[in-house]
Amino acid sequence: MAILASLHFDNVAHAWVWLLLALGGAVLLYRTYTKIFARSEQRLTWLLMGLRGFGLVALLLALAKPTWTRDLTDVAPGRVAVVIDNSVSMQLAAGGGSSRYDAAKQAVRSLEQSLNDANSGPHVTVDLFDVQGQRLADSPPAEPRVRSTDLVRAVSQAVTQLRSKLLLGVIVISDGAANVGSKDARGLSELRVPVHTVGFPADPQAGALDVALRVVKSDKSVIVHNATKVDVQVTKSAGPATTATVTIQRGREAVATQQVNLPAGQTETVVSVQFTPAETGNFVYTVAVAAESGERQLANNREHFPLQVNADPIRVFYIDGFLRYEYRFLVAALKDDPDVSLVSVVRRLNPERTDTAGNDPLLTAERLKSFDVVLLGDMEGSMLSASEYQALVDWVQAGHSLLVLGGYRSFGPDGFCATPLADALPIVFVADGMTQTEEPFVLNITEEGWRRYPMFKLSGDRVKDSSLWSAAPPLAGAGLVQRLKPGADALAVNPQIQIDGQPAVVMAAQRYGQGHTVVLTADTTWRWSRLTRVVAQADTLYTRFWSQTIRWLAGREQETKRTPLVVSTDRPDYDVGKTVGIRVVGRSDFQSDQTDGLKIHPTDAGLPTDEVTVSAEVVDETGKSLNVPLRANSAEPHVFLGNYTPSLGGRYELHATLKTTAGAQQANQTTEFLVHGEDLELADAGTDSKHLQAIAAATGGTYHNIDAAKDVADQIERRERRLTRTETTELWDSPALFLFFLAAVTVEWLLRRKWQLV
Repeated sequence: MAILASLHFDNVAHAWVWLLLALGGAVLLYRTYTKIFARSEQRLTWLLMGLRGFGLVALLLALAKPTWTRDLTDVAPGRVAVVIDNSVSMQLAAGGGSSRYDAAKQAVRSLEQSLNDANSGPHVTVDLFDVQGQRLADSPPAEPRVRSTDLVRAVSQAVTQLRSKLLLGVIVISDGAANVGSKDARGLSELRVPVHTVGFPADPQAGALDVALRVVKSDKSVIVHNATKVDVQVTKSAGPATTATVTIQRGREAVATQQVNLPAGQTETVVSVQFTPAETGNFVYTVAVAAESGERQLANNREHFPLQVNADPIRVFYIDGFLRYEYRFLVAALKDDPDVSLVSVVRRLNPERTDTAGNDPLLTAERLKSFDVVLLGDMEGSMLSASEYQALVDWVQAGHSLLVLGGYRSFGPDGFCATPLADALPIVFVADGMTQTEEPFVLNITEEGWRRYPMFKLSGDRVKDSSLWSAAPPLAGAGLVQRLKPGADALAVNPQIQIDGQPAVVMAAQRYGQGHTVVLTADTTWRWSRLTRVVAQADTLYTRFWSQTIRWLAGREQETKRTPLVVSTDRPDYDVGKTVGIRVVGRSDFQSDQTDGLKIHPTDAGLPTDEVTVSAEVVDETGKSLNVPLRANSAEPHVFLGNYTPSLGGRYELHATLKTTAGAQQANQTTEFLVHGEDLELADAGTDSKHLQAIAAATGGTYHNIDAAKDVADQIERRERRLTRTETTELWDSPALFLFFLAAVTVEWLLRRKWQLV
């Protein structure tokens, strides 16, 4: 940077006028203080004259507006754009056993060293771009993953981004195998920038030995910690006998390997590889095959497949006699619970019909072996046969759990009271009189219900939970029972109804054999969900109640820590250009602020108490990430939705994050999905040096083979751009000048007053 400085006065148009003014002022000042000295004969007079003089000089300078001007010259180095082809065809083998992409990355390093050599002339800055024309931070991607190549577009994109710079040239390192866009390079001449190309010579042995694979069969979903098998077809085109290794990976981690012996010549075999997933979620696994010798084409040696790994679910069988609100809401809640596998049956025939002979029984000993929990809804006792009830009672005694829901018929005179099930339930039915109340009431939880059972715990704070249950929407009536059986526990009661001097039992449980039986005489718990959602509030109370009830019945851990964030896509795999539906769910543990859909307020003690935000990010195979805008679902305040459209094939990761307003991360969940790309890159394993030569010829550049890549640096004309700018500092406007004037005049006046030299 060069500097040339000068001082000038903006208000001084005629210097002689200012000179006369200064001389006149000096004479007047001298005569004034001479008279003062004659009267006082004190030498301090001359100090006062000096102070007054300095102050007047400062004032005169300010009026003249002195300005300090500097001319600065900035030196901007020339730029060179290097475009590296990171498409999948660059995975193919080049000479020496390494891939084309490895050779291309080595060429980039050699070029950077040559261009940065200070002995070769002015400094040159290298800007790196990928085959899509996107700028790279500092180094090429680790692996070539792009499934299409358009070199003409990549060069145009790179030049456009450096248009404001001193662009000395463009260097393209590629195998030339462009498969989309136009190969007509004549339009690049309008860029007025020389494009030098580096390519690969034709390989006459390419494809002589090719080992490829294809996933023949794989499960779409499995249970965690259960083995799953993937059938892979491995083919060999030619060459001697060899051994290949088939590997299954999740990301970069190998989860299973198996060797296969391939005989000489062309052959094909199916290999079954088994592995056991150890984590739940949606994943994209990769199957890869590697031969021990001589393979030239590597791009068809790997394939992806999606796999959904589910937790071992709680298997629930729900039978109801009527398609009612309680049934609809409960089925929806259980289906939304990822830890529950639900089979639900509702009677479709008119209950008054008697021509039901020949119907297959719903409950058999063999069928019940497939379930952990059975729910019975509102039905007449005659809906099931005596043998079905007996099978159900035996099943409970063997260590399972049954929950009977309320309704007009369940606890009525034609309900379960006249069936073998009556002996297994924790209550005694009403023998005569009213069996149903229609009066709304707020559930009153008993001390036993609070102390021994998890159904009613919402936050872990009993005072807070009691307040939440007291504010819950009232239940619209319930069935009536006479009393509890000895040894049974009353979990909740209706304080408004007294039976035999005791509050009416609403929920009761007991041990029966090795299992449990529970009754819930109310049939309107759906009001805890519907009435809260109508006012755009989360139905946390409803979902937590049923979630914890089912888990207790199944014998699962009562205080299981729920994941505060779950992220998923609407499908496990997509085609390029198709919309990916993204869903982020807060498990009802938080609710969104309707004024700002991304801000959420926790309602569970396991979450932070301050306000938090939710965000989503998609990461493709090349490591590039993109934030996905989310929107709150007004019907479900704890659900957030978003869309993403992939432009490349491959394995994608979807990250959802929960953060406080202070930036602290509270939860981070990840899922994966697969995008099927076009296999144009694999259609032709050869190189196309003619395309690269045409690009160079159209722009005035040169073509070089990959082994002479560093020679391209000699073709770059090193130049630099000098930019001159003027920097102006207005000294007259400086506070220091004004303060000096003010200080000099003030001190002079104070001293003159003190010594009475007025």
